[in-house]
Order: sequence, then C-alpha cells, then structure tokens
Amino acid sequence: MKYQVSFQYMPKGAERPIDHNSASDFESDSSALIPAVGDFVHIIKLRSEHAPDYYGRVRTRFFRYFEADLCAVNIVVEQDEETNWGKLIKE
Repeated sequence: MKYQVSFQYMPKGAERPIDHNSASDFESDSSALIPAVGDFVHIIKLRSEHAPDYYGRVRTRFFRYFEADLCAVNIVVEQDEETNWGKLIKE
C-alpha cells in the first residue's frame, strides 16, 4: 500500500485547521513514518516559499482508503504553547 501524508496546522483555540500546503507532505510505502496522536512535530520549510514553518502536537490523524493500494493520511498539528520545546531535543 502507498501512503500519501499531508499536514495541516491548527492554531490554539481554532475550530478548524488552516488551509494551506505543508512543506513536509510526503509519500511512502510504509506507515512507520506517520506520527501518532500526541507526537511532537516541527515542520521546517527548506524549499517552499509559500508554506510556513510551524510546530505543535499531533491532534488527529484521518485515513482515507482508495481501492486496495492507496491511503491518504491527513495529520492535524495543533499549536502547543505549554511544552518547553528546548527540552525535547539537544541540538
């Protein structure tokens, strides 16, 4: 099965995610790279001029299955101001 993964950003207190393309959307033959609800995510734009950088926690994952060989996965990343992001990783 092929997975098409897309990310959407949801600001704190918003009812719906913002409609825009993510710089980190990807396709994969494995579901292992799909973040789980509660995971921390930082979307960093490297090449796209139109997609913003953002970070937060995965709020929802929505799976759409097409036929037997394709699954489209939408990941909503919610703004998380309570986490001390500097303590998550030492760079």
